[in-house]
Amino acid sequence: MLPSYAYPNKFTVLGRWESVEEAWNFGENDVLPLINDMTGTFPANLTRFEGYDAVIETADVPPTVDGASFEQFADWTLSSISKAADYLQSRQELFALQQTHNPGFVAGRLYRSAGIPTKFLMRTIFRDRAAAQAGGSAPELREFVASHPAPNYANVSPSIEAYAVIHRM
Repeated sequence: MLPSYAYPNKFTVLGRWESVEEAWNFGENDVLPLINDMTGTFPANLTRFEGYDAVIETADVPPTVDGASFEQFADWTLSSISKAADYLQSRQELFALQQTHNPGFVAGRLYRSAGIPTKFLMRTIFRDRAAAQAGGSAPELREFVASHPAPNYANVSPSIEAYAVIHRM
């Protein structure tokens, strides 16, 4: 369960299911009452439900918050499906550089929308907020970002949100 840094009343909950049918039944199990118990002061309502296929997963994420308490999501919509292969390769390289040059990097994930072939969600998991901020200071990472600008892949820059992790199951 992830509360947004930018929007204090916004929480994101990520889940993994064995099948599409199980995912669609998400709201019919005990997950929403659990979220309501954790938030305490206001009831949780499911406002947006999206499905993604995992394309890149660099490492396992610790099952507890210790060691991975900060996550960033970058919501990308590529300008053309023909850009997908280059984009996927660049994210693989970016995650590898993070693993090598940022000691606070825990894992990287890239998900492709199950409904929109040009939509991707990049999830980057860090030890803490300071590690996420320090990661961009490595010269190799700065050079990579400069040589792979967002317009290479999309007409609009990705929407990026940062979250604190308060619970992992």
